[in-house]
Amino acid sequence: MVTDQKISELDYCYVSWELLQELEKNAFSRNECIRAFKKESNDRQSLITSVVALILPMTLLGSIVFSNHAASLMYGSTGTTENIWTRVVGLLMLSAFLFLIVYMLSKELSKYKVFWPIKKLINQDLEANLRLEVEAIDRKASKIINDSILKDSKIPDKFLSSEFLMVIIKYMESGQASFIKEAVYALQLDLNNTGYYAKRDASTIGKEVFIRS
Repeated sequence: MVTDQKISELDYCYVSWELLQELEKNAFSRNECIRAFKKESNDRQSLITSVVALILPMTLLGSIVFSNHAASLMYGSTGTTENIWTRVVGLLMLSAFLFLIVYMLSKELSKYKVFWPIKKLINQDLEANLRLEVEAIDRKASKIINDSILKDSKIPDKFLSSEFLMVIIKYMESGQASFIKEAVYALQLDLNNTGYYAKRDASTIGKEVFIRS
C-alpha cells in the first residue's frame, strides 16, 4: 500500500513538474514576444526618424544645386574643376551635419508625451499583433494554472517551481522520502541549512540543493 502511494505521489510530482515546465516556457514565449515587439518598434521609429531627418538636408542640397545650375546656364561656368569639387564636398558635409542635428533632435522630441499619439499610430499594427499573441499565450497559461493538479496542489506554493519539483522528485526516487510531505520537509531543512534562503531567489536555491543532494 505504501509503495503504491509512493508511486502515485511520485507520478503526481512528475505531472506537476511537466505543467510547471510548460508554464515557464509560456512565460519565456511571452517575454520574447514583447522583446521582439520593442525591437521592431524601435527599428521602425528609427527608420521614420531617418526619413524625416533627410528632408531638410535634401531640400537644402537640391535648392543649392538647382540655383547653381540655373546660374551657370545664365552666366556660364566660372569655376574650375577643383572649386566645383570643393563645393560638392562642402555641401555633402553640411547635409550630413544637418541630418545628424535633425535626427538627434527628433529622437529627443519623441520622448515627450505630446508625441506619444504619433508613436502609437506608427506602431498600431505591431501592437495589435502583440496583443493577439500575448492573449493566446495567456489563455494557455491560464489553462495550465487552472489544471486541478496545480489548482489544488499538494505542494506548498513557495515550492511550486520546476527546480524545486526536481529536488522533491530526487528525494522520493532516492528513498530519502516516501511521501510528498516528507520530501517538502526535507527540502525545507536543506534550504534552512544553506544559509542563503533569505538572500537568494527560489530557483537559485533549488538548483543548489539539487546539486548538493
